[in-house]
Amino acid sequence: MRDLKILKERTECMLFQANEKDSDNGWIGGNAPAYFDELEGMVNKETEMNFYLSIVNPFNETEMISIFAPKHFEERISKNRYPNCSLITMKHPKTEESKLDTFADPDLVKHFISEANIVSDKASFEERFLIKFGGTPRHIQGEEYYYNKLHDDGFDFIFQVDEDGYPDTLIKPRKNYPFSFGAIYLYAQILEDSIMNPIHSYWQFS
Repeated sequence: MRDLKILKERTECMLFQANEKDSDNGWIGGNAPAYFDELEGMVNKETEMNFYLSIVNPFNETEMISIFAPKHFEERISKNRYPNCSLITMKHPKTEESKLDTFADPDLVKHFISEANIVSDKASFEERFLIKFGGTPRHIQGEEYYYNKLHDDGFDFIFQVDEDGYPDTLIKPRKNYPFSFGAIYLYAQILEDSIMNPIHSYWQFS
């Protein structure tokens, strides 16, 4: 369990990578957490979402944060900004990977999320990573309209997922990157000892 001050001070951040070595930190690709088995009708049949990633909350090992994206790229790209971002981002109890492939993205090969490497925020801008937790966002596009309203509504950056950090084995042959070689940025209310729902997001692409 880590101290939330890393999210408040923002001088350091945690960098995570994707690899094929099993870990307890979560995964990208594969099946969604079993928590979502009972939500199939609500989440998938109405919105046609694919599971993207789940990471164990570094500040509460009993929780996970999961990301789902619309199956169709047109739906993703037409709604990529807060408050109308089409991604579903949710904090929920930690569960194992489901045995059901209801939400599985057929273009992704499951990889695990590594242990965190803590570096200075400044140093993180020179490194490749799958996930950057804390610090300041490394944007692909600098327009402030992506995040100004989030700040106005009381939300702060918690982490980003960057497709620049994909290993070569993550995307199946002849398949496209889900976010066009882009990055997802997640924001939440940061309290004294917890990350508070709701979690909101936007994404950018090259």
